[in-house]
Amino acid sequence: MALKDAPIVKMLSFDEKEAYNHDRPISSLVRTQLLHLYTAENLWLPPEDRTNTNINNLHTEKQASEYIQQVTALLHRHGKRREQAQQAPSPRKSKKAKKVKPARPRKKKASASGKKSAAKKRGSRR
Repeated sequence: MALKDAPIVKMLSFDEKEAYNHDRPISSLVRTQLLHLYTAENLWLPPEDRTNTNINNLHTEKQASEYIQQVTALLHRHGKRREQAQQAPSPRKSKKAKKVKPARPRKKKASASGKKSAAKKRGSRR
């Protein structure tokens, strides 16, 4: 395809001051992120470590940003403690532990048509 045939894309003007307005109301995308973080906070953090913030009172991007920073820091701190607890040496298992054998597949039962043919075979032998 020749360069002259390529479609032309017009770039829209970009206002940097408008892009970083902390007093702008939050979008539905940010609202969803707040909901996810709120859920994670209440599922994983013990009650004494939670922020106890009502996310319905967060209306601006600045308020949402502050909440996101707080909860993210708490979750990271809690995750490190949990990771360290999991890395603690576990007691050795006894050598007498039974090995579990994999289950064998079950044999299929003969179908009704299979029984008739077996009966015919038996009858023909007599």
